[in-house]
Amino acid sequence: MDHPMSQLELFSHVHKTNHGLGDFIDKKSKRVHDKYKASIEFKYGTNRDDQPEFDPDSWINAVNEPSKGRIYGFGPRQPVSHVLGTPASPRRSILAHDIMSNEDVNKLKSELASARNTIE
Repeated sequence: MDHPMSQLELFSHVHKTNHGLGDFIDKKSKRVHDKYKASIEFKYGTNRDDQPEFDPDSWINAVNEPSKGRIYGFGPRQPVSHVLGTPASPRRSILAHDIMSNEDVNKLKSELASARNTIE
């Protein structure tokens, strides 16, 4: 390709038969693709150059939230935090909190307390 592959293009390639040229392999793949594409086009327009390679909020809306700490379309070994990154919206903050273990939350609290002490 003459440009970086977007999440939508990668998803299509992986979830369609005939190396991305055929039909979707199942109804869920088609539904997620269509919902994500509609969201991206609504937010950024139909011009590919104006669209981001990936919009995590639109993806989460398309796949109907993480399930068991995983996000559909990213494989079982991809941590949610790698997909979502640092929460930027209240909705994503809630999702990140829901999927973090108590150990992770306590570690973050400890780091925050340490940073506050350093500032003081």
